[in-house]
Amino acid sequence: MMRFTRYIPLILLVYLLLPAVGALFLLPSSENIVDVIAGDAFRASFRNSLITAGISTTVSALFGIPLAYFLARKSIKGKGIIEAIVISPIVLPPIVTGLFLLSILGPGGPIGMVADKAGIRITRSLAGIILAQIAVASPFVVIMAKTAFEEIDRKLEYASRLLGKSGLETFFKISLPLAKRGITAGLLMCFARSLGEFGATFMMAYYPRTMPVYLYVSFLSGGIERAAPVAIVLWIFGLLFIFLIRLIEKTPGW
Repeated sequence: MMRFTRYIPLILLVYLLLPAVGALFLLPSSENIVDVIAGDAFRASFRNSLITAGISTTVSALFGIPLAYFLARKSIKGKGIIEAIVISPIVLPPIVTGLFLLSILGPGGPIGMVADKAGIRITRSLAGIILAQIAVASPFVVIMAKTAFEEIDRKLEYASRLLGKSGLETFFKISLPLAKRGITAGLLMCFARSLGEFGATFMMAYYPRTMPVYLYVSFLSGGIERAAPVAIVLWIFGLLFIFLIRLIEKTPGW
């Protein structure tokens, strides 16, 4: 019995290895991979994913880091509600978040109707993709940056203020550099999540297609064999970002 209990922690680990095994098992021929990757549709979806994920991550950084610092430093009524709102997109199925966004930003929604009258297209556009990605991926920036700010010794910030530095100077010269490890990890997670976002993007902007949407279309039209190359590319990107996050954690000076 004691010997058996030693292997209990390995059961979940073995199961979590199945997707990697499946990726290798479903690895199509090199000719098929080349044909898919060389296609105009794949290259367009790849380009759309990189562009939108980059913009979404930038916007999440500009607005998410200040929000994270605010939540880490301020004690206000309703703070728990604010944090729940920030975390909710991670808990909710992305397609639900996309549906809620569509009800507001879609052609029949209050903001969407105003945008249409002004000649601004939100849905079925790169803007729609970016808005969907921000809604789903930005919480990773806020959560990880907030944790990083909370780990800073506040005496260092107090000392900076006593030396005559403004709150803004203290933030950029003390708080931000000390929290850069957690913030960088959060930005990488945000980019990776944006790159792989499907549910909310599917609701907001089925076209132009990102890689996950192209994967879905490829599966419907050609089955696993046609979709596998796209899935493998997304899988490799995911592993790359995990490696980068681990590298940051182990690199002195971060």
